[in-house]
Amino acid sequence: MDLVSVIIPIYGVEQYLDRCVRSVVNQSYAHLEIILVDDGSTDRCPAMCDAWANKDSRIQVIHKPNGGLSSARNTGLDMATGEFIAFVDSDDYVEPDYIATMIDAAQKNHADLVMCSVFHEDADGNAIEQTAPVRRKEYAPITDTLRTCSGIDCMRQRGEENGVDNVVAWNKLYRCQLWKDLRYPVGKLHEDEFVTYRIFGRTRTAVLLPERLYHYIERTGSIMHTKYTLQSLDIIEALIGKVRFLLDEGAMDLFPVFFSQLKDSIYKARQLDWSDAQVHKRLKELFRMFRTIPWSSIRYLPFKDQVNYMGTRLCPFLFWGRKTYGEKGAVKGDTQ
Repeated sequence: MDLVSVIIPIYGVEQYLDRCVRSVVNQSYAHLEIILVDDGSTDRCPAMCDAWANKDSRIQVIHKPNGGLSSARNTGLDMATGEFIAFVDSDDYVEPDYIATMIDAAQKNHADLVMCSVFHEDADGNAIEQTAPVRRKEYAPITDTLRTCSGIDCMRQRGEENGVDNVVAWNKLYRCQLWKDLRYPVGKLHEDEFVTYRIFGRTRTAVLLPERLYHYIERTGSIMHTKYTLQSLDIIEALIGKVRFLLDEGAMDLFPVFFSQLKDSIYKARQLDWSDAQVHKRLKELFRMFRTIPWSSIRYLPFKDQVNYMGTRLCPFLFWGRKTYGEKGAVKGDTQ
């Protein structure tokens, strides 16, 4: 049996931690290395981690100063010795056959990566409604039947319906070789957006599963519910890297999709005051990065995004300064 390293980064989740760890400890696939990374929690989490380690010899606990989610995941990756690696966020939990189902699919299909469908739930366990592109009472599975594809084809599965499921670290089982010389960027928001597309680029064979095996809990304190800040601009940097990667990989059909996401992320940045010195400095850095997207790529874009590309490349502050975010007038510091 292949050893599976399950990495659980932990910070300030004492209310949810026991449920999460219990769901991993009770997996039907028992050959696990469970790595609890206490990222400097100031609540009861450190003691809870130690208590779990005393109950189960498969559990290793790492106590470290707070460095953020990327730092905690990287610490777990550095410690992992398994042939396969899985991440579970500490406020989420998994089905009893989470590992068994995915490792069986990996072995039967000689896959580098396996991805399962997800329960999207609120803190009370209620299904979260899906609003785009169609309305459903709950999120759709990532596939109707088991299917295999390349890593780049996985990115083609993203779309609007299953975008979150595709880009996150959890709900996946990885061969450890995929993480060679690859780690999460410390100090960045949207850390998954910086890394997952590179993982897909290294994946020769992936398996997509219709089974819902992972429970993702969307709490009010999650990134989806936090205020847009200066650090939120990190998503623009991540998407610039992604579109450049797609061009380098020759995935020209995907370039317009992710360029559109990049354009939308710049538009959402209009929530900030662009006349603020720190915001202006960060945007100048990002627009400098944007100019590394070659001129030749414009031919793959629809006309409207060709205009967005040219405006962002040539005179971004003037071009985007005329736009407002939402329908309620101009952003502070601008004139409509």
